Amino acid sequence: MEKKLKESCLDVGTECVLGHICYKYASMVMSGLVEALEYFGGKQGTKVLRRILAKRIPMQMMEAMDVDPSLLKKFSKEEMAKILPQMIKSKGGPDISIEIMDNGQIRFTLNECHFLPYSKSKGFCNITAGLMLGFAQMLSGKPMDIEEIQTIAKGGDSCIFIAKPKF
Repeated sequence: MEKKLKESCLDVGTECVLGHICYKYASMVMSGLVEALEYFGGKQGTKVLRRILAKRIPMQMMEAMDVDPSLLKKFSKEEMAKILPQMIKSKGGPDISIEIMDNGQIRFTLNECHFLPYSKSKGFCNITAGLMLGFAQMLSGKPMDIEEIQTIAKGGDSCIFIAKPKF
């Protein structure tokens, strides 16, 4: 019988959600990579990063939480917008609220930044934006774009991202 190993992050006191990699060490490595990408690739580079992350991270996050993403298809997007934040929070993730707006846009509000204590790099907003973009596309079933409205790393009270249908 195969035993599934669960790792705990010593620095946050909860089970790791993103592929069982502790935030502290992932943050140190990723902050340098994101800064280099922004420097050499500019806005286009960060746009590509967000799209790559949107394709991979939400599904990896679901797997890490022992959730079969295909089961989420049973729910309406409004129900999923309520379920996803509860699941993420229950596994030690950030406090997220998801609001589906009448115009097809989806608003994500995060009241905490898990990366900020470990990295002063503001580039992590792109990683969060990529994750929110992935969730938006999962909820809508359509290609979306994402806009950063405000972030904690840049002095805001919360992180706000708006996903808009891509035309």
